[in-house]
Amino acid sequence: MRIVLLQNMFYEPAVGGANRSSRLWMEQLAARGHECLVLARAGDGGAAEEKTISKVRVRFAPGRALPSAAARLVREARPDWVLVPSDDPGQLMLGAALAFAPGRVVYVTHTIQQLPFGPNAFYPSTAGTALLRKVAGVISVSDAAARHLLRHAGIAATVIKPHVYRLPPSDAPAIRREHVLMVNPCDVKGISIFLALADAFPSRRFMAIPTWGTNGDDLAALRRRPHVVIQRPVADLSPILASARVLLMPSLWDETFGYTCVEAMAHGVPVIATEIAGLVEAKLGVPYSLPVRPIKEYRRSAGELVATVPEQPLEPWKHTLSHLLSEPAVYEDVSARSRAAAHAFITSLDPRALEQYLTSLEVA
Repeated sequence: MRIVLLQNMFYEPAVGGANRSSRLWMEQLAARGHECLVLARAGDGGAAEEKTISKVRVRFAPGRALPSAAARLVREARPDWVLVPSDDPGQLMLGAALAFAPGRVVYVTHTIQQLPFGPNAFYPSTAGTALLRKVAGVISVSDAAARHLLRHAGIAATVIKPHVYRLPPSDAPAIRREHVLMVNPCDVKGISIFLALADAFPSRRFMAIPTWGTNGDDLAALRRRPHVVIQRPVADLSPILASARVLLMPSLWDETFGYTCVEAMAHGVPVIATEIAGLVEAKLGVPYSLPVRPIKEYRRSAGELVATVPEQPLEPWKHTLSHLLSEPAVYEDVSARSRAAAHAFITSLDPRALEQYLTSLEVA
């Protein structure tokens, strides 16, 4: 098959869940002999270019040029299937795909807030929803997102959970576990809870990995706390997770899933996460899922969406972290349960699921 991915996101570095899962899917398809082409957003100030990455031909274009570049690529490639991720404000890629490859477009739901409908949609659009109803198929990367699609738009989706994980070797040497870790500390991901916990446990070492959501104010707040280490983002978190004591995922918005949650659990790292649909799903039945007051309002400021963050209930988070850090038997039990659940989940995933889905559409 010839498969095109039209991505209104960065392709490299792939540090977000949506970016990384899309990229790995294309690399897996290319490794099995399919011809894979990608159009992705160029980095800030980046120019149009093309290169091959792991057998995948990737074109990069500045944001303003993406719609015309998408139309050109689809016309030239004449693909069997065009994949369009949900992270596409204004449905620019979806519109181009449907215009030039009608009947061959598959929509991939990575981020609930980027859907054109629902109570917390960033860009609600009746026209965008109408476009979505024209695709040949809809994929959801989680059960939570599939329920959202059905509840708020009556759209049925096929759930395909991407195999984006590397199982740590069973004979990996033991490493001292020190840091209480958070990835992408920012408003929507719950930096307020992370900072409050850092303040409550000044004798513990914390680590923050800033990624796409972390802004200058967030970094300044982290730097004011000398026991918080700021780690540069990396594509492979395995070495960091291997030395983490606990992973915090105090997200305050609708999480579609939590790839990092499963990765951490595979390393035996207990995860304290928000009691929100996609993260509860990613916890795989292992404690702890804790309450928060979710974000329900966004406002525009200087052209950007800014979340209104409610005050959070901190005591459950402080109590749970203290319990894990001070009770070795409890820690070891949750660590072992986390590792077992994550290994069972990862080994159950079918790396050919997307290929088989596209083939079934072709037959139909």
